[in-house]
Amino acid sequence: MPIREGAPADVDALRRIARAAFDRIYAFFAVRGVRGAWPFLIADVDGVPTGFLVGRWFGGRPPIGYVYFIAVDSNFRRRGIARTLVDESLRRFARRGATRVFAAVTEENDASLGLFGSLGFEKAPRRALWRWYGWRGLSVELRMVLAPHEALLVRTLTDTR
Repeated sequence: MPIREGAPADVDALRRIARAAFDRIYAFFAVRGVRGAWPFLIADVDGVPTGFLVGRWFGGRPPIGYVYFIAVDSNFRRRGIARTLVDESLRRFARRGATRVFAAVTEENDASLGLFGSLGFEKAPRRALWRWYGWRGLSVELRMVLAPHEALLVRTLTDTR
């Protein structure tokens, strides 16, 4: 299935998918998150948007990637669309120089925890952003808008020792 850059014309499809996949507050933030998103990826099946990934790029040394939201239309789940979207985002983050990519997943979302785990993400240690990045890490964490019931996951792309 083709993965492409999202465009303003894709926001209606994203809204439809987000409203079906998330509760109201998460759907609101997913749609709002398109502004300033990088990468913003769309998965198409037969020309129809069936999934999306909204990412965040935090510049600096080293740069940090963040999978902000990902969702797949319920009629197209279990076909590898989410995995393909995350894989593509990891490639893009790595090409741009990120050493780590983060994602936040609600603790009870077994499907997402399993997906990210199968792609090499691990639960980030407590206060990891502070330990790894100091004050910059705290700033990044605030912009990630993490909820108390979410686990912060991390995938290391390069040796950061």
